[in-house]
Amino acid sequence: MCGINGIIFKNKQVDESIILKMNALLGHRGPDGSGYMKHKNLLLGHTRLSIMDLSEKGAQPMSVDGRYWIIYNGEIYNFLSIKNELIGKNYKFYSNTDTEVVLNAYKEWGLNCFEKFNGEWALCIFDKIEEKIIICRDGIGYKPCYIYNDKKYLAFSSEIKSLYPLNNNLEFDTQNIGIDNITLYNCCKTIFKNITQLPQGRLIVTEINNPKINIKRWDYPLNKLPKINSGFKENTKEYFDLLYNSTKIRLNSDVQTGTSLSGGLDSSSIFTLLNLIEKKENLNKDNLDLRPIIMNYKEMKTIEDAKELSNKFGRKYNVLDFDVADIDNTQKLLTSLEIIEEYYMQYYLYKYQFEKGVKVSLDGHGADEFLGYPNWLPELSVDIFNNLINSYKTILKFGNTHNINRYKKLFGLGDKVPNIINFRTTPQINNIYNDYIYTEIFDTEYQVINDDIEELSNFSYELSFTYLMSYCGWFQYFLNKWDRASMSNSVEVRMPFLDNQVRLFTLSLSGNNKIRGGLTKSILRESFKDYFSSNMFNQNFKQGLKSQKFEINDQTIKFIKEILSLKEFKEMGCFKIDNITRDFEEGNNQVKVWNICKYFLMINGFKNKNDMMGNISISNQKYNNLVEN
Repeated sequence: MCGINGIIFKNKQVDESIILKMNALLGHRGPDGSGYMKHKNLLLGHTRLSIMDLSEKGAQPMSVDGRYWIIYNGEIYNFLSIKNELIGKNYKFYSNTDTEVVLNAYKEWGLNCFEKFNGEWALCIFDKIEEKIIICRDGIGYKPCYIYNDKKYLAFSSEIKSLYPLNNNLEFDTQNIGIDNITLYNCCKTIFKNITQLPQGRLIVTEINNPKINIKRWDYPLNKLPKINSGFKENTKEYFDLLYNSTKIRLNSDVQTGTSLSGGLDSSSIFTLLNLIEKKENLNKDNLDLRPIIMNYKEMKTIEDAKELSNKFGRKYNVLDFDVADIDNTQKLLTSLEIIEEYYMQYYLYKYQFEKGVKVSLDGHGADEFLGYPNWLPELSVDIFNNLINSYKTILKFGNTHNINRYKKLFGLGDKVPNIINFRTTPQINNIYNDYIYTEIFDTEYQVINDDIEELSNFSYELSFTYLMSYCGWFQYFLNKWDRASMSNSVEVRMPFLDNQVRLFTLSLSGNNKIRGGLTKSILRESFKDYFSSNMFNQNFKQGLKSQKFEINDQTIKFIKEILSLKEFKEMGCFKIDNITRDFEEGNNQVKVWNICKYFLMINGFKNKNDMMGNISISNQKYNNLVEN
């Protein structure tokens, strides 16, 4: 996977140095090369992480005919079958990349081509003759795409920090600071002015001479649900086969592939499948390293299970010990991750993988959102807990009558609304940092949810709940964290649980396939019961990499004091300095004060990285040489 950048200059005054800086700021996403193209007031940039076809033939921006151009961040796992279909239509190919397949698929089928792809992506296709661009994001939203829009530019990028050179400054949207990240992803806002996130399963079609943001939906998962009429045993076999095939096609790579292992159900399932596939299938084993990385930290409950499973398959393993977050590298990590949550363990996991030569990692992320966290038991097992639903408290304390009635209709609960709405669908939320930030009440439309709310009312409670958790914003928050943690270290993460067929099948399962005997993920447990120990099989807790929370200790207090004393912090203009300083000195709300400091550190890190770029020579980046420009 890679990094993509694009700029339409509305005033026609093109400055090529901006795209060069943007590419440089995404160098971690694509350390293997970079390039850009120019057409009138349009610039497209790309940084390459070489995974398939390591030759120069895979360089981007890519064109094979001079008319259609593409910059692409992602993987299409079924690209070989699509390629063969296109060859049957007399298409010729000059590389072994999926990028070229995507480009030719668009030439053949237009916007309908995205329906054929099984994978994840954020991309831009430019038609040089019609002078229009298409910006598109995959159906689950794993690969990020941020849109910047003001009077001078319509731009996009894989990361927020890469948009900094557009005005040498990014201003906080104080209305959104302090709003739960999950809420922000639900409505696709960010904490920065003029920057939004393109929702999953959406695209933008616009003209470079008249750039406008008109978001269209292309993915309708509720229209693709498979019919499941068989019993639990039959469903278990089909689920295992789907997950096996999903894992298998994600091993297509020209670089070293590895994995991590927590000892939890999800990572253990993927690790087991990798070993079964390696033994059964004809693979290039030179590129497959099945020595799992096991992260060890004080709260980890399953390290012995992880070691036992590794030994069962005769695999050596690497244990990465993690104690506490590194406060000395806080600004660097906040800038890399673009969130204020301490997601540092994940960062160091992929840093360790990179150091071991792993460029692609197959991991177990995504199962929870479709098969259920342990605390979802009441919500998913409607047949068992039906009497409890009517006792849930109405939690929609904010919002207009129209939206409340829509949610009531969705869940068919009359005057009672279950607590699942508390996953942040409320249209109005008070900012928790009102005392520290000059701001107003958060008020927005939840576009992603509202697109589906009426249709969902025709489906079961379980399906509706799972769909809202996985497709409507909640999951975006987690996917973005994993993307940043891995790509900051130039590692591509592939997630078999998010395969198109796997997630649609799982979404369609009734609650009694997901919950049996008081345990979630029943179909997953049953699929791997011959490989899991009894202890692992009966796990009833969530085990995975958690966010590392800083303790407010003497070191942290000293660090915060230094930040509060900085001239740059005081000159931000959006912070209520007197309130922050008073509360910190009195020992009040220290966690909130620390979070405010992290917002500052993150954007200050953006500025520092941008300043470090200096003047970048155009000669350092080049056009793709597949065609003459």
